[in-house]
Amino acid sequence: MLRAVFVRTLKAGVTYEQFMEAWVPEDVDDYPAKVSVSRNVADDRQVITILELDMSVAEFEDKRTALTRPDALERLAEIVDTTELTGLYEDVFDNKDL
Repeated sequence: MLRAVFVRTLKAGVTYEQFMEAWVPEDVDDYPAKVSVSRNVADDRQVITILELDMSVAEFEDKRTALTRPDALERLAEIVDTTELTGLYEDVFDNKDL
């Protein structure tokens, strides 16, 4: 299991709907990930996006472009003030291991 994680601060006045419209692909019928977007309770402009991907790193590299809109980086640049964290993480432990 992989997780792609992004922590971003939205520009003032940007809505969560605008954020979702900036990167969610138009066709999500066969979307290969579970996605959650959460806001920071101390700063509602800061959002964390987590994509859970049941695939290998090699498969992720092959499917990476299908996970967002082709122009997502440009669209996000218009509404995101800063990106504090970007990373791809591989599971090494979860509570099933207890």
